[in-house]
Amino acid sequence: MALHLRPDLPPFIQDENGHIPMTDATANWLVIVTREALEGVASPADSSQDRLLSYIDTFGKVATFKLEHGRAGKEQTIWVQMEDVTEWRRTGSVL
Repeated sequence: MALHLRPDLPPFIQDENGHIPMTDATANWLVIVTREALEGVASPADSSQDRLLSYIDTFGKVATFKLEHGRAGKEQTIWVQMEDVTEWRRTGSVL
């Protein structure tokens, strides 16, 4: 199972967090990337729309990893925190 960007809704920043509308074969999901994850995914720290878009594939893979391991949130949301990015990297996944 893999999450894909929804073509009808663009990613955006709201309340310090990145929001990425995604979908899989059965449902629509909202991936919420925390400010800390935006800042910590690369150096220098940045929580801008450009950072969100530059690492959108990475955040989508982290969200897919969480979904596959039963760690999605309620109401079809998946929160991506810096700890999730670190864990995903530790599993051997590449950016």
